[in-house]
Amino acid sequence: MKETKLFYSPLWEADLTELGADWDQHRARMVDKVFELEKSERGVEKTNFGGWQSHDELYVHEEFGWLIDQIMRLSNEVAPEYDSALVFNNGHLWANVNRAGNFNAMHTHPNSLLSGVVYLQTSGSEQGVIEFMDCREGSPTTHWQGFSGFAQSTPFTEGVHSVAPKEGTILFFPGWLKHWVSPNLSDTERVSLSFNIRSD
Repeated sequence: MKETKLFYSPLWEADLTELGADWDQHRARMVDKVFELEKSERGVEKTNFGGWQSHDELYVHEEFGWLIDQIMRLSNEVAPEYDSALVFNNGHLWANVNRAGNFNAMHTHPNSLLSGVVYLQTSGSEQGVIEFMDCREGSPTTHWQGFSGFAQSTPFTEGVHSVAPKEGTILFFPGWLKHWVSPNLSDTERVSLSFNIRSD
Protein backbone atom coordinates (compact mmCIF):
# COMPACT_ATOMS: atom_id res chain seq x y z
CA MET A 1 0.00 0.00 0.00
CA LYS A 2 1.31 3.47 -0.88
CA GLU A 3 1.94 5.87 2.01
CA THR A 4 1.99 9.64 1.72
CA LYS A 5 3.45 11.46 4.73
CA LEU A 6 1.28 14.53 5.31
CA PHE A 7 2.50 17.65 7.07
CA TYR A 8 5.28 16.03 9.06
CA SER A 9 7.89 17.96 11.07
CA PRO A 10 11.46 16.64 10.81
CA LEU A 11 14.22 16.86 13.40
CA TRP A 12 17.80 16.68 12.13
CA GLU A 13 20.78 15.91 14.39
CA ALA A 14 24.54 15.95 13.91
CA ASP A 15 27.59 15.51 16.15
CA LEU A 16 30.09 18.36 15.90
CA THR A 17 32.68 16.39 17.86
CA GLU A 18 33.13 14.16 14.81
CA LEU A 19 34.50 17.04 12.72
CA GLY A 20 38.01 16.87 14.16
CA ALA A 21 40.20 17.20 17.21
CA ASP A 22 39.81 20.99 17.28
CA TRP A 23 36.22 20.76 18.59
CA ASP A 24 37.47 20.98 22.19
CA GLN A 25 39.37 24.18 21.43
CA HIS A 26 36.41 25.79 19.64
CA ARG A 27 34.04 24.73 22.43
CA ALA A 28 36.28 26.15 25.16
CA ARG A 29 36.62 29.51 23.34
CA MET A 30 32.85 29.76 22.87
CA VAL A 31 32.04 28.85 26.48
CA ASP A 32 34.58 31.39 27.77
CA LYS A 33 33.07 34.07 25.54
CA VAL A 34 29.53 33.28 26.71
CA PHE A 35 30.53 33.72 30.35
CA GLU A 36 32.44 36.90 29.49
CA LEU A 37 29.33 38.33 27.80
CA GLU A 38 27.12 37.26 30.69
CA LYS A 39 29.27 39.33 33.05
CA SER A 40 29.22 42.40 30.82
CA GLU A 41 25.68 42.38 29.37
CA ARG A 42 22.25 42.35 30.97
CA GLY A 43 20.85 39.90 28.41
CA VAL A 44 17.21 39.51 27.39
CA GLU A 45 14.09 37.86 28.78
CA LYS A 46 12.04 35.95 26.24
CA THR A 47 11.14 32.32 26.90
CA ASN A 48 13.73 31.94 29.65
CA PHE A 49 12.59 31.64 33.25
CA GLY A 50 15.73 32.43 35.19
CA GLY A 51 19.11 31.89 33.64
CA TRP A 52 20.67 34.25 31.13
CA GLN A 53 20.01 34.70 27.42
CA SER A 54 22.23 36.87 25.26
CA HIS A 55 21.18 39.19 22.48
CA ASP A 56 20.88 37.41 19.12
CA GLU A 57 23.98 38.91 17.51
CA LEU A 58 26.71 36.53 18.66
CA TYR A 59 27.85 36.27 15.04
CA VAL A 60 29.74 39.56 15.52
CA HIS A 61 32.23 37.78 17.83
CA GLU A 62 35.06 35.85 16.18
CA GLU A 63 34.84 33.08 18.76
CA PHE A 64 31.66 31.83 17.07
CA GLY A 65 32.92 32.00 13.47
CA TRP A 66 33.78 28.30 13.21
CA LEU A 67 30.37 27.30 14.55
CA ILE A 68 28.54 29.64 12.19
CA ASP A 69 30.36 28.00 9.27
CA GLN A 70 29.18 24.58 10.48
CA ILE A 71 25.60 25.77 11.02
CA MET A 72 25.39 27.22 7.53
CA ARG A 73 26.98 24.15 5.94
CA LEU A 74 24.62 21.75 7.71
CA SER A 75 21.55 23.92 7.21
CA ASN A 76 22.17 23.92 3.47
CA GLU A 77 22.29 20.13 3.53
CA VAL A 78 18.63 20.16 4.58
CA ALA A 79 17.59 23.21 2.52
CA PRO A 80 16.36 21.02 -0.39
CA GLU A 81 13.74 19.59 1.99
CA TYR A 82 12.12 23.04 1.80
CA ASP A 83 12.80 23.86 -1.85
CA SER A 84 15.31 22.53 -4.38
CA ALA A 85 16.59 26.06 -5.10
CA LEU A 86 16.73 27.29 -1.50
CA VAL A 87 20.04 28.51 -0.09
CA PHE A 88 20.23 29.56 3.55
CA ASN A 89 22.52 32.57 3.93
CA ASN A 90 21.70 34.52 7.10
CA GLY A 91 20.26 34.27 10.58
CA HIS A 92 20.74 34.95 14.27
CA LEU A 93 22.70 33.25 17.05
CA TRP A 94 22.31 33.65 20.81
CA ALA A 95 23.54 32.01 24.03
CA ASN A 96 21.58 30.40 26.85
CA VAL A 97 22.91 29.75 30.35
CA ASN A 98 20.54 27.72 32.54
CA ARG A 99 21.38 27.16 36.18
CA ALA A 100 19.50 25.27 38.91
CA GLY A 101 15.74 25.57 38.39
CA ASN A 102 16.01 27.55 35.14
CA PHE A 103 13.97 26.51 32.09
CA ASN A 104 12.54 27.81 28.82
CA ALA A 105 8.78 27.95 28.33
CA MET A 106 7.07 26.42 25.32
CA HIS A 107 7.56 28.48 22.18
CA THR A 108 8.16 28.51 18.44
CA HIS A 109 10.58 30.61 16.38
CA PRO A 110 8.44 32.94 14.25
CA ASN A 111 9.80 34.23 10.93
CA SER A 112 12.38 31.45 10.83
CA LEU A 113 12.41 28.64 8.28
CA LEU A 114 14.96 26.61 10.22
CA SER A 115 15.97 26.82 13.88
CA GLY A 116 18.26 24.88 16.13
CA VAL A 117 20.42 24.45 19.19
CA VAL A 118 24.03 23.46 19.93
CA TYR A 119 25.07 22.10 23.34
CA LEU A 120 28.39 23.49 24.56
CA GLN A 121 28.43 22.53 28.25
CA THR A 122 26.18 19.91 29.79
CA SER A 123 26.40 16.84 31.96
CA GLY A 124 23.17 15.18 30.84
CA SER A 125 19.40 15.07 31.02
CA GLU A 126 19.23 16.20 34.66
CA GLN A 127 20.17 19.65 33.34
CA GLY A 128 16.99 19.81 31.26
CA VAL A 129 15.87 18.09 28.08
CA ILE A 130 14.42 19.76 25.01
CA GLU A 131 10.92 18.47 24.27
CA PHE A 132 9.21 18.87 20.92
CA MET A 133 5.43 18.85 20.88
CA ASP A 134 3.06 17.44 18.29
CA CYS A 135 2.24 20.48 16.15
CA ARG A 136 -0.94 19.01 14.70
CA GLU A 137 -4.12 20.58 16.01
CA GLY A 138 -4.63 18.56 19.14
CA SER A 139 -2.64 15.36 19.52
CA PRO A 140 -3.32 11.64 19.44
CA THR A 141 -3.46 11.54 23.21
CA THR A 142 -6.38 13.98 23.30
CA HIS A 143 -8.24 13.06 20.11
CA TRP A 144 -7.89 9.32 19.61
CA GLN A 145 -10.15 7.18 21.73
CA GLY A 146 -8.35 4.03 22.70
CA PHE A 147 -4.87 5.58 22.35
CA SER A 148 -4.14 4.66 25.95
CA GLY A 149 -4.52 1.02 24.99
CA PHE A 150 -1.48 1.11 22.69
CA ALA A 151 1.45 -0.87 24.08
CA GLN A 152 3.96 1.66 22.78
CA SER A 153 4.04 4.94 20.93
CA THR A 154 5.51 5.46 17.48
CA PRO A 155 6.56 8.61 15.58
CA PHE A 156 3.01 8.52 14.18
CA THR A 157 1.26 8.44 17.57
CA GLU A 158 3.61 10.11 20.05
CA GLY A 159 2.70 13.58 21.28
CA VAL A 160 6.10 14.54 22.70
CA HIS A 161 9.65 13.79 21.60
CA SER A 162 12.48 14.43 24.09
CA VAL A 163 16.19 14.88 23.36
CA ALA A 164 18.73 14.85 26.19
CA PRO A 165 21.51 17.45 25.86
CA LYS A 166 24.94 16.18 24.90
CA GLU A 167 28.03 18.29 24.31
CA GLY A 168 28.67 18.71 20.61
CA THR A 169 25.16 17.75 19.50
CA ILE A 170 23.50 20.15 17.08
CA LEU A 171 19.78 19.94 16.32
CA PHE A 172 17.89 21.51 13.42
CA PHE A 173 14.10 21.79 13.24
CA PRO A 174 11.45 23.88 11.46
CA GLY A 175 10.80 27.17 13.25
CA TRP A 176 7.10 26.28 13.61
CA LEU A 177 7.77 23.22 15.79
CA LYS A 178 6.67 23.87 19.39
CA HIS A 179 9.27 23.06 22.03
CA TRP A 180 10.39 23.84 25.57
CA VAL A 181 13.37 23.09 27.81
CA SER A 182 12.66 21.39 31.13
CA PRO A 183 14.17 22.75 34.38
CA ASN A 184 17.81 22.25 35.22
CA LEU A 185 17.72 19.91 38.23
CA SER A 186 21.47 20.04 38.87
CA ASP A 187 23.70 22.55 40.65
CA THR A 188 25.84 23.26 37.59
CA GLU A 189 25.09 25.49 34.62
CA ARG A 190 24.19 24.24 31.17
CA VAL A 191 25.39 26.33 28.22
CA SER A 192 23.80 26.14 24.78
CA LEU A 193 23.60 28.27 21.66
CA SER A 194 20.36 28.70 19.72
CA PHE A 195 19.89 29.96 16.19
CA ASN A 196 17.43 30.92 13.49
CA ILE A 197 18.32 30.48 9.83
CA ARG A 198 16.80 32.40 6.94
CA SER A 199 17.29 33.14 3.25
CA ASP A 200 17.40 36.57 1.59
